[in-house]
Amino acid sequence: MWSALYGALVVAAVTAVCGGYSEDFFSSTSRLEQLVGQEEVVVDKLERYLEEAYHSLETVRSYVTSFREMRAGSSIHHPVEAFLMLRRLTVDWDIVEDDLRRQANQTQETLRSIGGFRADRPFPEADDLHGAAVALIRLQDTYQLNMTQLPRGHIASFGPEPAAEFQSAQELTARDCLFIGRHAFSRGLYDAAIEWFEAALWRTEEEPEGAVTATRDEIEPLLTSTIKLHDSVLEEQGPRGEDWRTNPVPIDRRLAEQERYQPPRLAVFRPRLHQPQAEAEEEEHYQRLCRGERLRSPAEEADLSCHLTSNDSPLLLLSPLRVEVLSRQPYIVMLHQLVTETEVSQFQELAGPRLATSRHRHPDGEFVASMSRISKNAWIPDDEDPTGMLARVTRRVAASSGLKCDNDMAAEAFQVANYGIGGLYVTHTDHHMAEVPRGPHAHWETMIGDRLATWMVYLSDVPAGGATVFPRAGVTVWPERGSVAFWWNLNAAGKGDDDTRHAACPVLHGSKWVSNKWIHYNEQFRTKPCGLTPDAIHQTP
Repeated sequence: MWSALYGALVVAAVTAVCGGYSEDFFSSTSRLEQLVGQEEVVVDKLERYLEEAYHSLETVRSYVTSFREMRAGSSIHHPVEAFLMLRRLTVDWDIVEDDLRRQANQTQETLRSIGGFRADRPFPEADDLHGAAVALIRLQDTYQLNMTQLPRGHIASFGPEPAAEFQSAQELTARDCLFIGRHAFSRGLYDAAIEWFEAALWRTEEEPEGAVTATRDEIEPLLTSTIKLHDSVLEEQGPRGEDWRTNPVPIDRRLAEQERYQPPRLAVFRPRLHQPQAEAEEEEHYQRLCRGERLRSPAEEADLSCHLTSNDSPLLLLSPLRVEVLSRQPYIVMLHQLVTETEVSQFQELAGPRLATSRHRHPDGEFVASMSRISKNAWIPDDEDPTGMLARVTRRVAASSGLKCDNDMAAEAFQVANYGIGGLYVTHTDHHMAEVPRGPHAHWETMIGDRLATWMVYLSDVPAGGATVFPRAGVTVWPERGSVAFWWNLNAAGKGDDDTRHAACPVLHGSKWVSNKWIHYNEQFRTKPCGLTPDAIHQTP
């Protein structure tokens, strides 16, 4: 039964995702936390049902035991046994029948109660399970997770802090691993599929007799056929393409012994910074930065520094900016502890009820939801905050950036985002007007100009993963609650800087909250006039 159900879920989930996105749970830890509360209500109802069921079952068990004892050692010819049998079939049976009827009614009532509760609230569907499976595959791939540990719920952190380890309360079953492996296979990730099918095999050996969730006969044919396809694709098409990926070396030892798969012939990674990158190159730079690898040489990082500055703003005279320069070109800085703990909490409280599936710009100018951006977000204008906190922070944005932010043409409303299981945003630029704007917002975008700068405050620490990385610049920014990442998307001539291509790494453990304020070009002609040369850049604060 479970095999058929899981198989149907794979098909249904992939079909649902390919056909469009509905509101989901897996993309936001905030929604998952709400879901825990909803499931607790359901479990409470089931627990009460179980208590009633135990009472009814005890009555039935007593009746059955009484009969078995009579059959085992007594004779119906004994007058006491005859009396007890007649009592069982009259008085005792009436009690059993009443309990069974009551239990049937209780079952229907519990089903109605839970059904009504679920009908009034959103609950996960097949595409949520699909999204969670894809998230685990993505985490395995990005962070090169140990596949003997991950199915057991054990993961280790990545980041600037000392390594930490996290253990889940429950482990994946063999059936779970098989399900995830099928998802990897359907996405053309043959290397990952093999690892998950192998994990399903050894998990089968670890499961207790009577509780085995998948059999070797079910898993081994899938594993064998996937290995053959993996090696065939590698031989004929290479290790990576638009819709497939394999290991760099065949699984079959005879094929692996070919000269072209020997170490001297295998490609050695060398960073390619500040220049166009092919899609596969960019992906590798992205993953290495997410894992905390350093791609810049010591010489390239030698002139990075920290300093205090008021940025010529009276607002910052008594509490200057604590600036950590992460890159000179493009100019990327971390403004440490610029937003208070109270303000961070207020951001989350304001955004929580408004969170909806994040969308990103499609080449045709429309905004769409896809697996390229796994999060939920909310847009909050300053005037919709009764506390005045957003207006205060906006003034701080203006002071710290040296830019005008006091109207809709100068800067966008705050966008607050929360990332869920494996939540990420693939590599992209914040500037998007290299060509004439298209889509429903084209006229407005032409009026306000492109996104000159990005001001992004981290609203949470992230125990593992969740960095912001710049593959072409070789920069990794680790989340720090209350601190701001700031960078210039356009140079001083108003031209987009593609070295600011950046991405949000998947969250490995924890919850990631950020808020962005994008500042537009056209309103800044007095505060940030054009540079004197076409390649002049901004380097403040």
